[in-house]
Amino acid sequence: MGKKADADINKEYKDTVFRMLFGDESKSVELYNAVVGTDYTANAITMNMLQTPLYYGGMRNDVSFRVEDKLIILFEHQSTISPNMGLRCLLYIAEMYKKQIIQTKKTKKSNLYSATPMSIPTPEFYVFYNGQASYPEKDIVKLSDLFKMQDSREISLEVIVTVYNVNHGHNAEIMERSKTLNEYAVFIAKVKEYQAKGLASTDAMNAAVEDCVKANILHEFLLKYGGEVVSILNMEWNIEDAKRVGEYDGAIKKAEEIATEMLLENEPMAKIVKYTKLTEEEVLDLKKKLKI
Repeated sequence: MGKKADADINKEYKDTVFRMLFGDESKSVELYNAVVGTDYTANAITMNMLQTPLYYGGMRNDVSFRVEDKLIILFEHQSTISPNMGLRCLLYIAEMYKKQIIQTKKTKKSNLYSATPMSIPTPEFYVFYNGQASYPEKDIVKLSDLFKMQDSREISLEVIVTVYNVNHGHNAEIMERSKTLNEYAVFIAKVKEYQAKGLASTDAMNAAVEDCVKANILHEFLLKYGGEVVSILNMEWNIEDAKRVGEYDGAIKKAEEIATEMLLENEPMAKIVKYTKLTEEEVLDLKKKLKI
């Protein structure tokens, strides 16, 4: 990644392992060629850097670049799938276009309100998923899936995100074309394998690093950044665990709110359990708290 681009980044975030691996021209173009089937070289790539990148839990997990000033590519890595990916990508590309408009206005080449149409790069959005839950090889997530009005009217705004499952053993063609992505998938699979054997997260990660270095998997990368990779990966996974707990707590709170309304309306126990998924014991405890 270019030094000039680095200087423009807000350094209050911390990179994820994905960004450490693919955050330069040579690795970004390797991954893009693997996904799309092109043969661009690193010279065709210009990395994009924004002051307001895509964060999750204080970590930046996006890689964005231009291809010959014709395309804006956004890669994201996720270990949990969010239906809001299209909205995130919309906000990102709006910032990129805004940046371009400001630049062209400064050079007086064009203006947003001029009679001359502006020429803007075509965006493409990709998410690479390697979480625990089962997921198809390839999926499409759309911004329009979030719209409140879901009827036959013509959609005036759309963002399409292509999601690839990059767990080890999935999307063999892409893995064959991208050695780095394939080795990353093998490394993560080894971490999960050691965790399944009962090792604590840090121990599992250290064991996976040692195995991969011996097997020449991400060899140079892990020799150079092995300790940092373990630290960052631990942070990433802790964030995901906290996120899952938060989502669970939120679901419980919502179920209790519904159960409260149903109790106040004297709905039968069987119906409350059916619609809230709470146990009878949980509903009875709630009933005692409400002094019903």
